[in-house]
Amino acid sequence: MSVTTATLTERVAERSWYHTLDLAPGVVTPGFFDTRPTVAHVPLPADLTGLRCLDVGTWDGFWAFEMERRGAASVTAIDIEDPERWDWPPQARFGETNEARLAYLRTFKSGASSFALAREVLGSQVERVDCSVYDLDPDVHGRFDLVFMGSLLLHLRDPVRALDRVRAVCSGEAVLAESIELFSTLARPRTATARLEGLDQSWWWQPNAAGFRRMVRSAGFRIEEQTGLYFLPTGAAHPRPPLHTAWRELATSGGRERIVTRVKGIPHTAVRAVPLG
Repeated sequence: MSVTTATLTERVAERSWYHTLDLAPGVVTPGFFDTRPTVAHVPLPADLTGLRCLDVGTWDGFWAFEMERRGAASVTAIDIEDPERWDWPPQARFGETNEARLAYLRTFKSGASSFALAREVLGSQVERVDCSVYDLDPDVHGRFDLVFMGSLLLHLRDPVRALDRVRAVCSGEAVLAESIELFSTLARPRTATARLEGLDQSWWWQPNAAGFRRMVRSAGFRIEEQTGLYFLPTGAAHPRPPLHTAWRELATSGGRERIVTRVKGIPHTAVRAVPLG
């Protein structure tokens, strides 16, 4: 191992990572999730040459760097740097007995630092902006030829409002990939449903695939393309309880979903949509 690679490996180890990123030969970030296999499922155009693009909820920047790699003229990546400003349920952020969740929050305060390292190593020109999706404003941020948003709506109290703000700054297409509830998707493929959580976990809504697509249309988009069900695998940093422990959760609330996550990953679906009007 060269000194340069060794130094990079050390710098990677000093940070927490949400995404699994290939930074250099032999250097891969230990992300909570490995988004790389999902690239084949998400309907992101292969050629983005000349387009002004926006990545909403970028975290470590996987999709921002992917859009840049596909030839985008410019990529802006937005996220909220301070976890205290995240739109997570209050109990997930401030619960007095929720030490594990608070520790999790503290772990990911370094999202901007991880992004900065990846940007440096990749020689990227992506611009990162501290901004909530709720605050997107065409008069401030301009309009974008393509907007990408992935795995964010479940963490938002008002997902349709967030989609409305995405529409406000979208002059071309939006590619939206989102976590969905597996069993209601399989049982009720044509009926839009969503389960409200909003307690001590980091998410509010768990829609089925039809519910997610209804949110998109309700926010003023026309869906041009939609994918089937696919799974976002967990990464090297994701907690992996022993399988025998996970099986005992079958009888608990949400136990089936945790088993699926443990084995296959997080259920997702995606759409490519254009704003009405």
